[in-house]
Amino acid sequence: MELPYEFPVGLDVNWTPASEAEIHDPYLRNWLLDTGSLTERLQSMCRRFSLVKLGQGTVALHKSESKRLEVADERGWQVREVVLCGDDKPWVFARSVIPNSLISGELANLGSSPLGSRLFNDARFTRSEFEVCHFAADTLPRLPLFASSQPLWGRRSCFRLEGISMMVAELFLADAPAYQAGFRHGK
Repeated sequence: MELPYEFPVGLDVNWTPASEAEIHDPYLRNWLLDTGSLTERLQSMCRRFSLVKLGQGTVALHKSESKRLEVADERGWQVREVVLCGDDKPWVFARSVIPNSLISGELANLGSSPLGSRLFNDARFTRSEFEVCHFAADTLPRLPLFASSQPLWGRRSCFRLEGISMMVAELFLADAPAYQAGFRHGK
């Protein structure tokens, strides 16, 4: 699957600690606050899982990313953006902010592999509490990927390894199973 987007797409939004967010749908709340591997959960919900890498490189961080990661100098960081798809439908847009030290170390040669498969198969990584974001349908970025008649939700957290932090933000797109309590996977 190919998606016609220029890197970086971005995800410059206001984030709220999950403990302060009003998420009324328990099914959606479960998806947003699940501490397991999102990649593995999505893979279990479809016949064919795919990852579309939109890009990776040194780009300007959003102010909220710099603040959360306490970044003074952006030169030592890379941004990676991907779309996680189930049965050829885009389900999740993910934006990761990764220090170069991890790109050349534990996370070397990621290519089009899911980042989650590395993070959740290495017990040395620890995860922070979640923050969440909420987009009303009329405030979504004007890109076909984000087109929706319903509100969309996202989450982000930091992963830490031996004093080094990185951030992963995930926006659940309109077709994501997170919004479909009666979703029947194809397996």
